[in-house]
Order: sequence, then structure tokens, then C-alpha cells
Amino acid sequence: MDQEASEVIKKGVQSEKDMEEGPVRLLVEPGDMANYYQEKMKEIQKELKQLNRLLLSTDSIPPLQYFGYNYFSKRDSIQFIDNANVSANYALGYGDEVIISVWGQAEQHERAMLERDGTIFIKNVGLLYLGGKTLNQANAYISKRFRKVYATLNSSPPLTFLEFSIGKVKNVNITVAGHVQFPGNYVVNPSMSVSNILVLAGGVTQTGTLRNIKLQREGALIDSLDLYPLITGHGNVKSLKILDNDIIVVPPRGKTVALTGTVLTPAYFEVTEKNSVQSILEFAGGITPRGSNQVVIARTNGVNKYIPQDQYLAEIVMNGDSLIVPRKWKQNNYVSVSVNNRPMVTLPWIEDISFNAILNFVQVDLDKIKHVELIRRSKEDGIQRPYSFDMNQNDSFIFLPSDHLSIQFFERNTPLKTVIVKGEVNSPGIYSLINNKETINDILSRAGGLQATSDIKNVIVKRDTLFFGSKTGNLVLTPRDTVIAMPILGTVMVEGEVHNPGNLAWVGNNSAKDYLQFAGGLTAFGDKKHIVYITPYGEATRINARSNISILPGSVIRVSEKPLAEQNARVDRFQQISSLVTTLVSIAILANTTK
Repeated sequence: MDQEASEVIKKGVQSEKDMEEGPVRLLVEPGDMANYYQEKMKEIQKELKQLNRLLLSTDSIPPLQYFGYNYFSKRDSIQFIDNANVSANYALGYGDEVIISVWGQAEQHERAMLERDGTIFIKNVGLLYLGGKTLNQANAYISKRFRKVYATLNSSPPLTFLEFSIGKVKNVNITVAGHVQFPGNYVVNPSMSVSNILVLAGGVTQTGTLRNIKLQREGALIDSLDLYPLITGHGNVKSLKILDNDIIVVPPRGKTVALTGTVLTPAYFEVTEKNSVQSILEFAGGITPRGSNQVVIARTNGVNKYIPQDQYLAEIVMNGDSLIVPRKWKQNNYVSVSVNNRPMVTLPWIEDISFNAILNFVQVDLDKIKHVELIRRSKEDGIQRPYSFDMNQNDSFIFLPSDHLSIQFFERNTPLKTVIVKGEVNSPGIYSLINNKETINDILSRAGGLQATSDIKNVIVKRDTLFFGSKTGNLVLTPRDTVIAMPILGTVMVEGEVHNPGNLAWVGNNSAKDYLQFAGGLTAFGDKKHIVYITPYGEATRINARSNISILPGSVIRVSEKPLAEQNARVDRFQQISSLVTTLVSIAILANTTK
């Protein structure tokens, strides 16, 4: 330890040397460095004691073995099938034996083995070409050839019958390479499975993989095989078809995790990219009745985790993980922790467990904690009450069984508050709201400002289903707003009760009165008292038909329809005048008649 301290001091001395030779100033005394390392060793010893106490809560188990490799240990006791049935898609080739039987009015029985050219010779029929044909194709081909010779095969009902079958099947040559006991070339039946071929080769060594066995054919990878479903009974076992000259390759073992504690099969397990805690427990046969429903994960990066039962499926294991399933804890032999709105976590109580160790297990940063409340059960009356707890003196605090810690953060984790900016701006996109008082002008400034094709009066805000703007850009935004910078339009929309509604060219000096005249004026139903001028930024102002207010480009002038009562009164006046005229005409006609 003194030697290490001296080396550190030597490095410090060298770093403090000036560019020119001169006096050297020591920053640390040798005794101080020695004291530092002594204190550091005490902390390490304390942590090791806590870890040993935690491991005592697990079952005592023998040294771990690598899972699944004993599947190949009974090689000499397995009888391999050398002539199993083949499927209808089996392709005939050199060395296959075929059997042809004819019975009825005519009888003939032939057994023949295919030559290298795939042919056989049958008496009375001739040379048959069967090489490369499947059993179904060969059956149809043979039936066609025999019907030309035996007419009674074609009679109705048939008087002669034909049967085709396969006898002894040819063997195939395959190569087993990689991490197996006896790599090399093997002559096997084509119906033999890859797993049985591996048993024939002495099995996979502990350095080889059981989860990514490769089948190669003519230099190309055909498929891969995972033996865990076969060994464990969990999952589907893939069936691979073996052909002549195939190569079975066993690569090195992949990523592994260790599982210990109260499980049926503690072992080292090989894992894939998406293996969860749930799948590892299934491979091990599950947790024993004495086991806890929480799994401890000790990771190589020093971060330990407690996984409750409802998170088995979601928690993905990593290479090098150590999974520990403790025994069920005795009543009150635990410490519970609740963090903000997370589910409560229960930890095994061990003597001298520290507050920092608890934070490490629940993955909480001390700097983020605002307040900690300790609830402790009284020994006198058994009632739980708040207990004084000082985070600044947490190392010396002694926790008791059944203590409960409630941890609150300074600020709850909330989703980022954002707005969308698009349209005629220099940098459209999604922007976060820094505070609750950001305005349209603030966001547009962060977005690089407006382009020359737009101005602040043409900026509108979409909030849910509403659209509105701001004449000055001082409107305060809220999360999920959409700020749209519209281009400056060279038109004015006149709509409603005018004779010619539509878009009119904008002229700088034209007033509302001018645009109403350009639209043909108001119709008979147009209400001159209810004309609305709407600016591009959504501000609405009531005007009259003679208003000289200046109109902005992109604005809308909307003329409302007269109320129904006023429309009916106008019709009634026309009817009264018409009736009066009719009466006067009738009187004039009568006066002329009496003369």
C-alpha cells in the first residue's frame, strides 16, 4: 500500500513540475495517501460483507454447470434408426431400392436398386428413369409404363393391380464441424435429425453453442437450429432436412448468464438477443416452492436490480448477468421502498444495510431526492409511525426489519412540452417550450425568424380544433400548439351575400367599401349592418358597407344574411303594393263600364 502511495505521489510530483527545472511543491503527504487507501479498503470490506449476507439468503448449491450439454452424454446407449420411412417428397437417387408388385390376372414382383444414372430395368417393361423423381412422381411414371404392358390395369373394374414402394434408402455423406467431440465425415440415413447426428458426433463441447447450430449446403447457409426447445420442452423444435454433402457447423458458445438459488436447474444458460428473465426461469424448470417471487440481477456494470414477478417477461437479460432467486423471506425480514409513483419494492433485510445500498437496488440517484420519509413499526403497540431520518447522516443510520422508505423527487418526470412550427419560417420543426410564458415571437425567433414571404400578421396558431392569430405575436403558446406561418396572399376574399363572391386582387389603397363594390355590391338579402372584416391573424371586426378601413392582404370580408323577419317584411310590402295596384285597376275598369 505504501508502494502504491509512493507511485501516486511520484505521478503528482511529475505533473507539478514546471516547464523549466525548479523547485517542486508536494500537494499530498505520503501519510495522507496511505490513510485514504485504508479508508477505501474498509468501505470495500463493508460492501463485501453486505453481499455475503445477501447471498446467505439463497440455497447452498454446487458449482454451476453449463446447461444442456449432458443431453449428449448417452451416445453409446442410443440406437440410431438406419432405415426410417421417408416422405412422399423424397427424391430417388443412386443406391435407393424400389419394389414393384403386380397381382391379379397378371403377376410380377420386382426389387431393383437405382444405378448411377438413376435407372432400373424391369422385365417386360424395359428401362425406367427414376433418378431425381419424388415418390409421387415415380409412382405416376411407373403406373403409366405398366399400363402400356398390362391392359387389365386399365379395365373397369380393374382386374390387375399395381403397387410401388421404396425399400432400402441410400445413405448420405455429411460433415460435422466446429465445437463437437468428434468432428469429421459421417454416413447417415437422410431421415436422421440434426440433433441425433450431433449425438453421433459425440455431442457439442462446452465451448460450442446449443442455440445457433448452422446447416450449410453448397457453400450457402440454409438454416440454423436452436436445441434449447428440444432439451427443455419449451418452444417449437425446428426440423431440418439433410441432403448429401451437407455440412453441420457448431460455432462457439454465445452470450451466457448465470442462474442460481431456489430453481430446479441452476446453471449457466446461453442467451439470445431477446431472452427475458421469464424464459431463463422456464429453461431452468421454474422456481421451487421455497423460492421468492423476486429475482436479483447482479450486472457486470455494478448496477443491481430487483425484478418482481410481473416484470419477468419485460426484463431482458444481458451477457454476463447473474440471476439469483432467494428463498422466501421470513415475516418482517424485509425493508420496503416506494419511489414517487413506482410500484413498491420489497428488499431482504440484512444487518447494517446502508441507505446507499438501498438506493442502488432501486436505482435512484441521491442528488434527485427531495424528501425521504421513514415509517417504522413501534415495538410497544405495533403501530406504524413516521420516524426521523436525516439523509446527510444516512451511512450511520440503522434500518430495522419491516421499515418502509417513501422517497420523493424534486420534480416528477413529465413529458417534454413541445410545439410544432411550420410554414414560411427558416427552420421549421418541433421546439420545446422552455417556460410557461413563451410567445409566438419567442418561438419564431428560435426557428430562425420568418421568411420574406410572410409576416407576423399572417401567422396563425392551431390549438386542438381552433385557429387564431396575434397582431403583435405576443400570444402565449401552450403544449401541442401548431404555429403556422402563412404566405402573404395578394388577394382579399369577399364572401356571403354579395353578387360576385370570391377572391379579389389586393390593392394597397383599397378599402372595405371598394372591395364590396368590386364584388357587385350586396344582394337583396345582404345585411349592411352585419359585415365582418377578418384579418389574416384571425381578428374579426364589424364594419358597414361604406367603411373606409384599410384591408390587409389575405383578409376576409364576410356579408351576413338579413334576419328572416326582415326578409318576410319586405315580401309583405311587395304583396300589399301589388294588391293596391290590382284594386285601383279594378275600380278604373268598373268606372268605364258604367258610363
